[in-house]
Amino acid sequence: MEELEERLKKENLEYEISKEKNSLGILGCLEKIDGADIVYVVDPRGYVGRSLCFDLGYAYAKNKPIYAMHPIDDPPVMTLIKGVLTSEDLINLLKHVL
Repeated sequence: MEELEERLKKENLEYEISKEKNSLGILGCLEKIDGADIVYVVDPRGYVGRSLCFDLGYAYAKNKPIYAMHPIDDPPVMTLIKGVLTSEDLINLLKHVL
């Protein structure tokens, strides 16, 4: 995760990461999704819990393109994912989208 953050900074790409709970809880995550052009799921084990599933459903309903670093071990959730991208692929995509 730190390597990805460093690369995004180096490329001068705007990003926001939800990795720690804050006082806004799930509402804070939903606000970040509202402001996002792309949602990128980083989970090295391919597991997503209920909270992330909720976030992904919200992003999908808002027509946000959703990508993941690794395939997700839940076939119905994986149908919401537009594609699996490496960090490098994500950065290339962001350069062309933003």
